[in-house]
Amino acid sequence: MAGRGIDFEHRFKTSRWAEDLLLASLRTQPGLVAVRFGLSQVKAARDVKYDKSSWKEPDLLVYKNADLTERERKTLEVGDLSGESREKLPPGGALHFVVAKACAAVEVEFSPYKASEMKGRFWKPKTAEQWKHRPLKNASPPIAPNIWVKDEDLSRLNGWTAEFGVPIVIAHLFDQEGFAVALKDINEFNQKFCEPGCDPVRLQMTTGIFRKNQTYDRSDAQGAREQKMVFITTPAVATKIGDVSDVKIAAQLGVSTSKKYVTHSIFSGGHVSLAAEFLSLLTNARI
Repeated sequence: MAGRGIDFEHRFKTSRWAEDLLLASLRTQPGLVAVRFGLSQVKAARDVKYDKSSWKEPDLLVYKNADLTERERKTLEVGDLSGESREKLPPGGALHFVVAKACAAVEVEFSPYKASEMKGRFWKPKTAEQWKHRPLKNASPPIAPNIWVKDEDLSRLNGWTAEFGVPIVIAHLFDQEGFAVALKDINEFNQKFCEPGCDPVRLQMTTGIFRKNQTYDRSDAQGAREQKMVFITTPAVATKIGDVSDVKIAAQLGVSTSKKYVTHSIFSGGHVSLAAEFLSLLTNARI
């Protein structure tokens, strides 16, 4: 986290709000247990107690209540496992059930856009017949409440799943609604994209998943930019998490290391009416 500055801290606070909002909504669902798992606080590198360099831990873990023993349920009642020693997770460890019995893990993202009012909200992928009738030279994702996953995070999330066997769902919330996609679906798309002879434009325009280089500006670093490969899943092929309501929006002011004033939107409150299809995605992720 070194060098990320006030820009990172502001963005972190908003992402944490989305994580808290989804966690609270999941905890109201009969038959489900949800806990915080990934490290979710701004810390200096020297203060991080366990190394995540080889993988990225998902934010939340979700369980079917019926799969847990009474003792396991009581252990999960704390609601936050982010501070537990990871040495207890492997087979034989005191907390092995935490990963062995989770039906899904959730990585939570957030973007400050009015989702339902984005001009590409109802964009649809082209059918095979439409593509044949009018193929395109370029593939550009619509301006919509898309699910974004950085390539660097994809590989690290895959590393965590390979280690512990828990399928991951990416959840992306906005101020009006949210969408989700299984990590395996992005992996399958990426595998096809990298196959010899693949027509990447056709693949993207017909699947509704895109891969591109994205430029990231850092408002706290006086014009510094980063190029990162990202995967973008459109709402048309994602699973709707549900509608978000009663969100309060304010502005927060900070001062960067270069003494530049930096403002960000801060979100609070809110409620998510979880869709049945999203709950099914979580509970059937291992199938």
